[in-house]
Amino acid sequence: MLFKLIKELPLMFVIALVIWAAVVWIFYKNAQKTNGSFFQKHSTTVIAMLLALVLTITDIWLFVSYIPTNFKKNPVTDSTQLSPDLLLDTTWKDTTHLVPTTPVTKDSLKKQDTTTIKQAGKTYLTKKASIKFYSKGPGEDIEATNSNVACSFNDITGNLKFTGLIRGFQFENELMQEHFNDKDYMHSEMYPKTGFTGKMVLPSNFNTEKDGNYTVTVEGPLTIRGITKSITVKGNITIAGKRISLKSIFKIKRADFNINIDEVAEELEITVAAAFN
Repeated sequence: MLFKLIKELPLMFVIALVIWAAVVWIFYKNAQKTNGSFFQKHSTTVIAMLLALVLTITDIWLFVSYIPTNFKKNPVTDSTQLSPDLLLDTTWKDTTHLVPTTPVTKDSLKKQDTTTIKQAGKTYLTKKASIKFYSKGPGEDIEATNSNVACSFNDITGNLKFTGLIRGFQFENELMQEHFNDKDYMHSEMYPKTGFTGKMVLPSNFNTEKDGNYTVTVEGPLTIRGITKSITVKGNITIAGKRISLKSIFKIKRADFNINIDEVAEELEITVAAAFN
């Protein structure tokens, strides 16, 4: 962030230098005059200095006002406004829990008929899950949340998927947000999505029809910045009033996903959450 800010500084100084170079040139020209007192010869110099002061203040003001918008050249896109094909891959629909039934023969017509495929369990879907990113930096903590994450969960197989856009992460600091998407950090232009495809080990007494709280283990591949690593984490499922809530807090090593920026800690804390009605 600081480096991007410094890169913009020379333009402000160049403008100020040109303004005051003009003042020096006017002073030099006036000094060549042989007639009149000092104040008579440099009356235009005084006017030029006052004008230069106003222009310099304006230059600094425009620079300060320009920075917030300059670092928002690529505004964050709300994933809910994007095509589902961009957010969800072709394997999003959970088909691993589908089981064919036995063909049935109609005695009267002596023709074979096959019943439709029946689902074992129910798959819940939402595009309003969230992923929270947190890192304790040397100067300031870095924190961002993406609240437009797609998630699916099957209450029998335990299959779980999260998919979110990197540009969906929202920071309070716009400079930090732009830096987060840069190639030396998340490189969102090349790696636009992050995702997890895993499987929960559901307890034998798990029941979505009854209120309860369950601790589960989730295992599967996590993809960040184009790098996929298998992780195993603890999670929690809460069922209250037919509302199913999933949450897990875990840590990853930034070096494992080729995040080499020194402004963040060695470990990054990730919080994922989803709710289904």
